[in-house]
Parts: sequence; C-alpha cells; structure tokens
Amino acid sequence: MRRITTLFTGFALAVSSGLAFAAPKDELHAAFSKFLQAKSFRATITDLGKGQQISSMEFLAPDRYRMQVANGPTQVIVGDAMYMEMDGQMTRVPVPGVSRLTAQYRNEAFLRQVAGGMTVQALPDDTVDGEPAKVYAYTVTEPVKADAKTWVSIASGLPLQTDSSGRFMGVKSSTRVRYSGYDDPSIRIASP
Repeated sequence: MRRITTLFTGFALAVSSGLAFAAPKDELHAAFSKFLQAKSFRATITDLGKGQQISSMEFLAPDRYRMQVANGPTQVIVGDAMYMEMDGQMTRVPVPGVSRLTAQYRNEAFLRQVAGGMTVQALPDDTVDGEPAKVYAYTVTEPVKADAKTWVSIASGLPLQTDSSGRFMGVKSSTRVRYSGYDDPSIRIASP
C-alpha cells in the first residue's frame, strides 16, 4: 500500500504544476490542466538518490491504471476494483475507496487546491530526450511539502518530466516522473 501511495504522491506532485505570454504559474497551471484532459499516458517513477526505477504506470481515462512496482507485483485499478498479481495470477484485493484515492489526482479542484499557495519560477529552456521544453521550479505544500521542477513540451504544452524532493511519512525522497504516450490508442487496460 505504501508503494501505491508513493506512486500517487509522485503523480500528485506532477499534477500540481498556453505557454505563450502568461506568468510562469499560469503557464504551469495550463500545462497541467491540459494534462488532466489526456485520454491516456505512461509514466515512470525513478528514485533519483538510488538511480533506480521505482515503478511504471499506464493510465486510461477515466479511471483505469496499470502499475508495475520494480521487483514487485503488477497492480490494476479499474474504477473501484483493484487487482494485484499474486502467485502468477491477478487477484481482486479489497481496497476501500481506491477510486476516490485515484480520482483526486484527475480533477481540476485538486489542481486548484495544490496550486493555491504555490510560487513558480521560470527557468531557462531545456530538452528532455531531445524535445525542447520550458522548465519551471516550484514548491508545493499539498498533499505533502515538496520542491519540484517540471519540464513542459514547447510543442505539445504537456508535461514531459517532474523532479521532486521532500519528505513523505518521515522519509526523505527525491523522485523523477517521466511522462510519455499521451493519448496513445495502444494503451488498453481491462479488468483481469
């Protein structure tokens, strides 16, 4: 359960962040508002301190997730149902409120709450895997306090990567969330 929470916390930090002539905070908000409209995407989460991938995730709107924890089981969430790989079989696992947990990271109200007290600074443009990107540094206080930096594609206006560092349940962490496969029709997630 901690790894699920870590995955969604990383996701939330990423979500909390028109690239034309707006203030940096407005530009970042526009990128993540566009992110919320994506029909599907892939994300990988890497522990920057250890240089190891923690997990990967695929999302399919409105409420389907496939998560693979490094050296751990695959988990699938479809609405209120969660399945976990156990002994080579996908087994339904009771997780009360799982749809509420995941839904909070895909709504505009949560984005506004996270952005409320956030200050954003534009940094020099950069690239992610050769793709030109605008870069923003910011601090969030919800759902946990963290310092973050997000790269937003100049071409698509969508987030490409978010690095964040902070404490979760007393443990200091530094992670990178890398996004790809926006609106990719090959992403399919069904109940096992």
